Amino acid sequence: MAILKKWINSDSPDVFIISGDMTAGPEKSLNLLNQLQMDCPQTKLLFVHGNHDVYHEDSMLGYETLLQFPGNLGNGPVELNEDWVVIGDGGWYDYTFGIDGFSTEEFSLGKYNDFTWPDKTYAHWPKSDQDETNRYLEKIEGWLIDYQGKNIIMVSHFVPFSQFVIKKNDPSWDFFNAMMGSSRFGELALKYGVEKYIFGHIHTRYHEFYNGIEVICNPLGYYPHEWNSANAEKEIFSGIKVLEI
Repeated sequence: MAILKKWINSDSPDVFIISGDMTAGPEKSLNLLNQLQMDCPQTKLLFVHGNHDVYHEDSMLGYETLLQFPGNLGNGPVELNEDWVVIGDGGWYDYTFGIDGFSTEEFSLGKYNDFTWPDKTYAHWPKSDQDETNRYLEKIEGWLIDYQGKNIIMVSHFVPFSQFVIKKNDPSWDFFNAMMGSSRFGELALKYGVEKYIFGHIHTRYHEFYNGIEVICNPLGYYPHEWNSANAEKEIFSGIKVLEI
């Protein structure tokens, strides 16, 4: 947090977007967001939750707790200027990235061999994964309809395009791609002419154009095996992308 604060206060961006997974649990994530915003008053922090942020015995309550942060995009679109608007929410997954050979029930259990997907233990939604994903999709599409004609930056935690889901031809890995996101987020982005799409969840960095959309995923990842540097400041600074509009 101190390093993040150092970068924000040094570079003074107008807006700083965090695409989820601040930490585990809504209360702690909310406290960290409020702390960072208070320490960096000149920058508007925007946030969507990740799966870890809503680890709670009632994830809907966890989601609503995180909406207390003013910059949570789940509260609605944020207009940056007359031309640009940021639209998004954390999202969830609906198994559209799932591999063949498994049933919806098997994906919903989230278990392959001896490993269980952590969300199945720590996230507790009132409805199925597909129903929760539909809720996000309907909400986001409503906002996209409202802002047609604007330059849209869309943000989610979960992956919108299968292009960015890593496949290893190993069922013990590929089975869990079902929990990476939903192709329907990408379909919305294409349908409404989104200019830029920012997401998280996976621990691989991307910055490229895909189907005419500038796509950015710049996670920090797990220390040490997913870091390129042993130095925390160097690693955090290397992961931050600066966009000018």
